Amino acid sequence: MAIEKGIVKTVTYYNADNGYSVLKLTPYSTSESFTATGIFPKLSEGEELELEGEWSVHPKFGKQLKCQNYKILPPKSPENIERYLASGIFKGVGPAQAKKIVDVFGMDTFMVLDNYPERLNELEHFSEKKKHNLLEQWQNKKSIRDVMFFLQSHNLSLSLSTKIHSFYGEEAVKKLKENPYRLASEMWGIGFTKADDIAKKMGVDQESYERIKAGLIYVLNCSADEGHVFLTRDELMVKASHILQCESEYIIYTLDHLNSNDEIYCDEGIRYYRPFLYHSEVGICRVLSTFFIVGCTKLPEKLIQSGISEAEDLFSNKFNTTFKYLDEQKRCIKKAVDSNVFILTGGPGTGKTTTLRGILHVFKKTSYQIKLTAPTGRAAKRMSEVIDYKASTIHRLLKYDPENGGFVYNENKRLPVDVLIIDELSMVDTWLMFSLLKAIEPGTHLIFVGDSDQLPSVGPGKVLAEFITSQKIPHVHLNKIVRQKENSQIIINAHRINSGLVPLFQSQDTNFHFRECNSPEAAIEKTLSLACESLPQYFNYHSIKDIQVLTPMNMGPLGTKALNTHLQEALNKHVTKLVYKDRLYKTGDKVMQLKNNYDKLVFNGDIGYIQSINIKKKSLTVLFDVLVEYEYAELDQLNLAYAITIHKSQGSEFKAVILLLTTNHYVMLQRNLFYTAITRAKENVFLLAGRNAIQRAVSNNPVIQRNTRLAELLNLEC
Repeated sequence: MAIEKGIVKTVTYYNADNGYSVLKLTPYSTSESFTATGIFPKLSEGEELELEGEWSVHPKFGKQLKCQNYKILPPKSPENIERYLASGIFKGVGPAQAKKIVDVFGMDTFMVLDNYPERLNELEHFSEKKKHNLLEQWQNKKSIRDVMFFLQSHNLSLSLSTKIHSFYGEEAVKKLKENPYRLASEMWGIGFTKADDIAKKMGVDQESYERIKAGLIYVLNCSADEGHVFLTRDELMVKASHILQCESEYIIYTLDHLNSNDEIYCDEGIRYYRPFLYHSEVGICRVLSTFFIVGCTKLPEKLIQSGISEAEDLFSNKFNTTFKYLDEQKRCIKKAVDSNVFILTGGPGTGKTTTLRGILHVFKKTSYQIKLTAPTGRAAKRMSEVIDYKASTIHRLLKYDPENGGFVYNENKRLPVDVLIIDELSMVDTWLMFSLLKAIEPGTHLIFVGDSDQLPSVGPGKVLAEFITSQKIPHVHLNKIVRQKENSQIIINAHRINSGLVPLFQSQDTNFHFRECNSPEAAIEKTLSLACESLPQYFNYHSIKDIQVLTPMNMGPLGTKALNTHLQEALNKHVTKLVYKDRLYKTGDKVMQLKNNYDKLVFNGDIGYIQSINIKKKSLTVLFDVLVEYEYAELDQLNLAYAITIHKSQGSEFKAVILLLTTNHYVMLQRNLFYTAITRAKENVFLLAGRNAIQRAVSNNPVIQRNTRLAELLNLEC
């Protein structure tokens, strides 16, 4: 291993994405320069380095030092300090200003800038503005360097170092030395495993309190990501012991301490919750019990019948035929408007939408203030279109306040509404349901709408299923396919799948199309053929906006990551592009937001389109409902969305769905996943699948096991 010291003569190449640099250096021992390559922070001419690496000979560029470790050294002469200050990294400081500074302070220049900035007053003809700008830039560069040196001395990547500095600023090193595990709880995208790796490199003890605390919270967070509201003590101990690899008494001690500090909530010594989830689950039951006690104002029978008749007339005019509600739909409308809390469920084509419009029409005959909401922007938009009444997301309805970290409407300031209709209830998790309920005045009419056979929420709990199981809330399930849609093969096959039967495949006059594909290569080829050629040509679909590719998982040859690469290359010919880590973004790309961003008012699952890319600033703008700008460090919040997982498609409706199901997806193939996927299609489904995969998906109908007590607590509370 060679060790060389030298002064940076030129920065030949620097890649801001990964820090890879090519440097020309003048060694201390001779005037003959040499080349060094490696991962560095952004360096400047005049900086002095100690490099450790291996010499090699590049076939084109000759002898180079491949650097593995480095240190930035203080300059050895006033000339090098002057050269560094005048290198261009400090705006407003050219060669003349640099010379003036060094003439006054000499070898103490860096010490003055670091520790005695007031001494800049000794400089003549140096304006206050110039002094301020120099000091601001110096401190910023110094804080970046401190973080880089500290983290890279612990073998962390430049991109992670930059991200940590961007988040914590000048306090980064101090905060990490205090507790490196704060990264897992405070920074999105850095979980316990990465924080633990950093902590180990910093010498944190395996059995330290902060490590075990972070590990326990990580386990509970992971269980919430898997849909669990709590873990039993045994479950928590097994999972925590596995990741922490320490004696159980340390875990028990930390667990008891966290419980006493209310950082983890223990219920009856059996169940362990993140406190907000415990209070959400119990809070839902408490609020609903209040609703049942208060009740609601009953509407006159004459008004209800009048509203139903007027709704029938509207539909008759719309469809240019005589429309009449079925008896079960009429009973459903009456029960809904007579109840203060009501659940309406049903599969595709069962008249759920027309029934809901009847309910809405009755309420519109009153002076009630009516609001419609759904958990995602796509679901709210779809609701607005089919119900013909404006709907908003739950987050927008409750008005999230990023400054205070909560909703404007809450238990202290109630939402001004008399009738609230919530669609796609299967997507609503425990925390969001509690946030909504506590913002509503008891006596309000609450109508929950959903499809109980779809996938449960991505977040913890299974609110709709638990509401139904409790039998405490009036509920009507529509199951008869209505006349208007009885010829839709999508609807027929959705009900067949739900009943455990294989879909029917017709050769023509159908909106459900099957292409047998038993290999990833065949499925990819057919996907590209459909998206690029067949569907735009024969159905006049827009390749990007009207067609959605769905797949069960993210990874693998038929996962979203691989499919998005193929689809982007085939569908988007724009040349303006921006590289972020292993992702390529281009103008015109279809993208999805991956986390709730309350500052930008975009939320997990929102789909938008890249409108512009600023190469110089390394930023881009995305059109969702509004135009949103993303800085480079925020691009980990976006992913390409030509192909998305079936889970991420919940609440959406697309003109055409291309669904891939092969034995590559074996572990994910199950009935509710298959059912959810095909019911996302408004006009056409194109199923690219193997027959064995279809049979597996239809026959595999596991009971969804999630740790939640909502139904049990509702029965106890109500």
